[in-house]
Amino acid sequence: MTARDHSKILAIGFAAFAVIYLFTFVLLMVVTGGVFVAMGITIANDTGDPNQAGFGILGAVFTVIFYGVLGLICVLPPALASWKLFKRKTKARFWGIIASIVVLPILPLGTALGVYGFWYFFSAVKNQARA
Repeated sequence: MTARDHSKILAIGFAAFAVIYLFTFVLLMVVTGGVFVAMGITIANDTGDPNQAGFGILGAVFTVIFYGVLGLICVLPPALASWKLFKRKTKARFWGIIASIVVLPILPLGTALGVYGFWYFFSAVKNQARA
C-alpha cells in the first residue's frame, strides 16, 4: 500500500470516530439537559417556589457548556485530522497524532485505529501526509 492509501484509511477512520463522538455528545447533552430542567420544574412544583426551577435551568446550561468543551476536545482533533488527511494539507501529521491519542481509549476499534495512526505517523519512512 502507498502512503496515499494509508492516509485515506486513517481519514475515513477518524471521520467515523468524529461523527460517533459528535452524536454521542449531542445525545448526552439533550438527555442530561432535559433531566436537569425536568428536575428543576418538579422541585419548583413540589415546594411551590418558582425560583427553584432556576436550579434546573442552571444545571442544563452547565451541561451544555460541559459537553461543548468535551466535544471540542474529542470531536475537533479527529475531524480536523480527517479533513487534512483527505485534502493532503499541511499539519495533517500533527492533527493525526492528536486524533490517534483521542481515539486510542475506545476499545477495540479506536485502539486499533490509534495504533495504526501512530505506526503510520511515526514510521521511519517519510510518508506523504505532510509534516
